[in-house]
Amino acid sequence: MVQTSQKNYYYKCDQLKSIRQDLTVQRIQNELTVKVYETHARLALEAGDLPEFNQCQSQLKRLYAEGIKGCRMEFSAYNLLCVILHSNNKRDLLSSMNSLSYEAKQDEAVKLALAVRSAVSLGNYVLFFRLYKSAPSLFTCLMDLHVEKMRFEAIKCMSKSYRPTVPVVYISQVLGFSNSAQTDADDGKGTSGQEDCEEWLRAHGAVLAVDSYGELQLDTKASSLTLYMPEPEDAVAHGDANLAVDDFLTRAS
Repeated sequence: MVQTSQKNYYYKCDQLKSIRQDLTVQRIQNELTVKVYETHARLALEAGDLPEFNQCQSQLKRLYAEGIKGCRMEFSAYNLLCVILHSNNKRDLLSSMNSLSYEAKQDEAVKLALAVRSAVSLGNYVLFFRLYKSAPSLFTCLMDLHVEKMRFEAIKCMSKSYRPTVPVVYISQVLGFSNSAQTDADDGKGTSGQEDCEEWLRAHGAVLAVDSYGELQLDTKASSLTLYMPEPEDAVAHGDANLAVDDFLTRAS
């Protein structure tokens, strides 16, 4: 099966597009059709390929509306989360929320998407990353595309609200670089997560200093004047920064 193939995403994507085309030419619209689109949509999410995911989601909406069985609740949650995190159109969000049935609102995946909406709309980065750590893998794939923005807004908020410093080990926990279990395993310092956090902070212009106890701290006052959002690395022509340049060139050649 394509889903379990060891080939890279682009190969799988091309194979699934061929299957979709065959189904369209033969005018086959049944549970097999839904399964193909659901499989492709999940793979697109894992690869961070939102345009392809949206194409699949659009067809799934139509197929579900025609009464064809599938994982409707799961994809209702993905659609809602996608609109919440990646659409600047409030009308789209209101439309997506109003279209949810009572049954959908009781679904755990949809409840999670609504909780993420609350965290984003309130700028509650603590709740956002708490949900991020506990969310199913495909949810985190969608949330990954918003993590950079949420972290940057959080650091700006900390730099304005806290004085004089904030421990980097605390920042690494709150912003999802490490968790409490990692911190305990690394002798109370959360080494791996803290190192990733330190690298991220420096890349965004944060001013860091070691205090008298040897703990790395964010200098909030100085950082409030120097923070910036860097250009994404390995940006590709199709606008998806989550897909590697070498894969893109391989596919284009």
